[in-house]
Amino acid sequence: MAPRLEKKVTPSVQWKNPPVCSQCQTSHRTPDLWCTKCHEINTIQAIQGKKRTEMHPTTLWDFADFFPSFPHHISLQEGLTPVVSIKNVQDLRGLKLKLEFRNPTGSFRDRAATLILSDAIRCQKSNIVTVSTGSFSISIAAYSACAGINSTNIVPQNIELSKIEQMKLYGSKVIFKGDSLEEALEGSRKHIEKLKAAGADYALYYEPTPENNILTIEGQKSLGLEIALDYPEIENVIIPRGSGTLIYSIYRGLQDAQKSGWIESLPRLYAVSLEKTAESHLAESIDIQRDPRWSDIISDVVKKTGGKELTVTANRMTQEALIIARQEGLLIEPASASVVVAARILRDEDSLNMEKSVAILTGSGLNAMNIFAAQLGGLKKVVWGLSVNSAK
Repeated sequence: MAPRLEKKVTPSVQWKNPPVCSQCQTSHRTPDLWCTKCHEINTIQAIQGKKRTEMHPTTLWDFADFFPSFPHHISLQEGLTPVVSIKNVQDLRGLKLKLEFRNPTGSFRDRAATLILSDAIRCQKSNIVTVSTGSFSISIAAYSACAGINSTNIVPQNIELSKIEQMKLYGSKVIFKGDSLEEALEGSRKHIEKLKAAGADYALYYEPTPENNILTIEGQKSLGLEIALDYPEIENVIIPRGSGTLIYSIYRGLQDAQKSGWIESLPRLYAVSLEKTAESHLAESIDIQRDPRWSDIISDVVKKTGGKELTVTANRMTQEALIIARQEGLLIEPASASVVVAARILRDEDSLNMEKSVAILTGSGLNAMNIFAAQLGGLKKVVWGLSVNSAK
């Protein structure tokens, strides 16, 4: 008689403070961002960690006191990104720039991916399926490769070719669905239904859509923790709005820092959105169709911290990115430059103190070479996602 195989028991998430629905107060053990009963956001009570003087992090996982516990960590040495001050752009001199494009795959999304893949390993998953407009998918592809998990990325068909090729280089399967994030999400649902109909063991699949997984927030909040740890006197943080998760994540990290005594009060948070114009396609990373629930959440965060919501044009963002490249030597994507444009606006309207302000640069300009080539003029030739000037 063949020996009986015992089913492995999947260890549960070990939360420091479990997610609780902000509306009906239902406690959750799974990493759902939205309550499965009333569909309002799940929140995690602020966590008290070590004293600031006891913190000497060398990796992001040195902030583990503030994260759920996992048996194994999937890491590519993300986090602890550098901060530089603007020196050469005279009217912005002193503004601190948090260089999130120095993360392993070039964006802040790596902070989320390290927790999400650690959770996928905890759940003994062998496949991961996600939907995004680019940066999150790249991170998931890279961290899945590190974890030895198969990844499938479902994306809108109009995202930057360079982003698509990066996913493929990490071994991810890329499926194109629609022209927007919403259409890609619908395509993902149909893809999952097709897998189930084909007899796939769906228990082996993990779905970490960033706007629906609370580990996205828990990983990205490390950005707020780093700011509070290194700059406890900071007064202003300027953040690209995007889907809304980054602003909320930083807010959560700052709450943990305040609970731990690192800072006395929260800095003002400024949310920067894209103004709808004919050139809006130049900034796909910030132009994300949002879940309407996020609009209320982000407005509440901005109001509580005394910040402000701002809009900037895509053309102005792209021009600002070129200025930063030529005068500061930093190649950033237009969506990242939105916060620099916002700093100029706040300087003129509110006399922003540059020395006590930090702007979050979320992504690398290498993902937007076609956009820069179009701005610089000349004919374009797309080769492996890179745009080169072929004018003679």
